[in-house]
Amino acid sequence: MLRRISPIHQQGRVTPEQAELMRSLQEAQTALNHANLSFDALSDPELVESCIFEIRSLQARINYLLRALKALENDQPPLAASGGGGKRKWV
Repeated sequence: MLRRISPIHQQGRVTPEQAELMRSLQEAQTALNHANLSFDALSDPELVESCIFEIRSLQARINYLLRALKALENDQPPLAASGGGGKRKWV
């Protein structure tokens, strides 16, 4: 099995914050895999819609965790939740 190489691991020093974010990221990815399997197995339209919401929610959580990890790697302050995935800036 191939593993992704992370710059965090190459530095050899993982802070407790990074370790917690990586653990949360792995849990979210596992939950997303289960949600995708459930989506494939369902036939009731209401349950399918529920799975779609769950999948989108987990994708948003994974995106947030990835941005937070990246910010920690670059020694930036923790991220605030941003609407629209960071594509727009509200002034």
